[in-house]
Amino acid sequence: MTATPIPRSQNRLDLIRVEAEDNVALNGLLWEPQTASDALVIMVPGGTTGAAFYPAHDYAPLASGLIDKGYAFLLSNMRASYNNAYSEYGEAVKDIAAFVAYAKSNGYARIAILGISLGGARMAQYMAERNDPAVKAVGFVSSIPSPYLEFQIRSSEADKRRLEGTLKHAREMVAQGKGEQPISFDNWFPDGLSVMGTAKFLISFFGAPSDPSAPSSVKYGPKIKVPALVIHGDKDELALPPNAQKIYDSLTASPQRDLIWVKGASHFLTPGPLAESYARLTVDWLVKNFPVSPHR
Repeated sequence: MTATPIPRSQNRLDLIRVEAEDNVALNGLLWEPQTASDALVIMVPGGTTGAAFYPAHDYAPLASGLIDKGYAFLLSNMRASYNNAYSEYGEAVKDIAAFVAYAKSNGYARIAILGISLGGARMAQYMAERNDPAVKAVGFVSSIPSPYLEFQIRSSEADKRRLEGTLKHAREMVAQGKGEQPISFDNWFPDGLSVMGTAKFLISFFGAPSDPSAPSSVKYGPKIKVPALVIHGDKDELALPPNAQKIYDSLTASPQRDLIWVKGASHFLTPGPLAESYARLTVDWLVKNFPVSPHR
C-alpha cells in the first residue's frame, strides 16, 4: 500500500537551512498551508542518527493532516546524521533550538514539538533546559525514555549484564583518554542489528541514568509544563508499552497529559492505515490542545 500523498494545492514544501548557535548548519523540510497561521509543529527524529528520513516512517499523512488544519509542519534533521559515530547525544538541544529560532523568525509565535522514538528524549531535554515560552505543546510519538531504560524492559538478565560490561569498558576507555576509539555492542535491536561508535558515543547515547550525558525523558518529564501527548502503538516491538506509561507518569507538571494507544501499531509510522491512524489521532489532539490562530 502506498503512502498518502500531500495535495499540492494545499501546501508549500521547502528545503530549509538553519544554523545552530555553535555554527553547525542543519537542514529541514517545511510544509506550509496556503492560509498563513501562527502555529507550527516541529518533528524531532529518533534513532542515534536523528535523520529526518527513515524508510520505516511515513510522515506524509501527518504533514497532510496538519496543513489541512492550518498548521505548518517542520521535519528537522539532527547533526548526528552527518557524523554519527562521533556524535554526542546532548548536541541535539542546540539543533532543536536552531529550528525553533527559525520558526519564530518566520512569524510562527506558537510552536509544538513532537519527538519520535529517541526524539522524544531529545525534545524533553530541550524543554527542560531552554524553557522557551513559544513552545505551547509537546508530543512523544512511539517514544522511549532512553535507549538504556528501554533495553532494561525488553532484555534478558544476561543481555543486561552484557550491556553493563560494555558500558564499563567504554567508561574505562574514556578515563584513559581513549574516548575516540571504536566500540560496539552486538544485537542491540530485536532484529539482531548492532550499534557501533566511539566509546564516548556509546556512553552518550546508550549510557545509564548515572552517566550525566545519557538520554532520559523521564528525568526531564517533570519539568515539562505544557500540554503533553504520549501516543504509542499497542504492538510496539521495540519500545514495549511500559515505555509509554513511564513517560506519561513522568509528566507530573503538565496541565494536560494524555496517553493514547494506536491499535495494532508497531514502533514505526508504517505506510498505510497505521501511519494514517497515528496522524489522525495526533492532529485531533493538537487541534484540541494547541489550536491554530489564523492571520499571523
